[in-house]
Amino acid sequence: MVSYSPLFSSSPARWKQLVLSKRITIASVLLLFSLLALSEVFLERGISTRILSSLSFNAKSSDQSPLSCSNPFDPSSFPHHTPRPTYTRKANATFLTLARNSDLAGVIHSMKQVEGRFNRDRHYPWVFLNDEPFTEEFIRCTSAVTSAKTHYGQIPREQWVQPDFIDEEKATKARKALSKMRGVFYAESVSYRNMCRFYSGFFYKQPLLQDFKYYWRVEPDINYRCEIEYDPFLYMEDNDKAYGFTISVPEQKETTPTLWDTSMEFFNQNPQYLHPNNAMRFASKDGGKTWTRCTYWTNFEIGDLDFFRGSEGYTKYFEHLEAAGGFYYERWGDAPMHGIAISLLLDRDRIHHFDDIAYEHTGWEQCPNPVSPAYERGRCDCDYGNSMDVKWKRYSCQADFDAALAVPRIHAA
Repeated sequence: MVSYSPLFSSSPARWKQLVLSKRITIASVLLLFSLLALSEVFLERGISTRILSSLSFNAKSSDQSPLSCSNPFDPSSFPHHTPRPTYTRKANATFLTLARNSDLAGVIHSMKQVEGRFNRDRHYPWVFLNDEPFTEEFIRCTSAVTSAKTHYGQIPREQWVQPDFIDEEKATKARKALSKMRGVFYAESVSYRNMCRFYSGFFYKQPLLQDFKYYWRVEPDINYRCEIEYDPFLYMEDNDKAYGFTISVPEQKETTPTLWDTSMEFFNQNPQYLHPNNAMRFASKDGGKTWTRCTYWTNFEIGDLDFFRGSEGYTKYFEHLEAAGGFYYERWGDAPMHGIAISLLLDRDRIHHFDDIAYEHTGWEQCPNPVSPAYERGRCDCDYGNSMDVKWKRYSCQADFDAALAVPRIHAA
């Protein structure tokens, strides 16, 4: 005979269990609201939403199917309702992904997004970089996602590991001190610092990139929420653009207390490298005295490799930062470094905001305005209200970039 316990038992033990259950429920609700409140504090590179990723990110992913290396890309996941645009030419360009072997699932997800929204008709190649050799599984799975060529390279040790001149005792103390500050992620991570240093001064020197002019950076676990109905590489080429971004955000001040002063020290000593029509207003509202902390969110960027390779100013600037040791004594990132370098070394007319590309990473996103042609043309599945410069407007640097473009140009005599 099957017996059923009453919903509300009158026994003392059952009553204690019910009270405990209610306490746990209330505590869970309070914890959720605390996380939501704290998320507005954690601004560094969209880290705020990583705390809530288990609640929201998986629900937004376009592909939740198990990883399969035999045929991981299903074109039907990204149906196109009108004929795809055709082009008579391609740019000399590649996608660039820095990843560990353990990032395979996230890399596959990102590749599906890029291939489905854009590249399955364009066949631009992929370059994968790692500080360790890629496994056969990683190579097999990623090459199965795309019909384009895939290239795999290992980063030289000296371009990845902490330099020998860094005082390890000083660096360790600095990391521990940073870890005690509220809301600082990767505070004690040396590998994260290695990555930031690599993307600041060495990525464009990799042999696999030497034959390409443009790169499009792709991180694991990103989403594109609209079809990309044109070729961003060709846009860069045809309009003489050297750097493109989607989202701009302020850098966390605890991670870069001396970066601006160190940067101004370099540019004050080397004013010849400042472009006369730079975007200084993006980085500073007072001509360099103080820093807006604005950065281009570098997990999406499309850039001209010839600029990085050929700019003596960029090379010397990186060498200046490298000698100061701030990548390890503090936690200087590639986003603030690129933000300062791009804004001061380039003609601002060569910097482009891709406002029509719907991009999302770790919960922060850009979605085209629904009244714009880009939204309808791209058949978007994003919410404009969740865009960085709408929902999180007070944390967005878009207004600073727009102000930089509005500064009157300096015309050569």
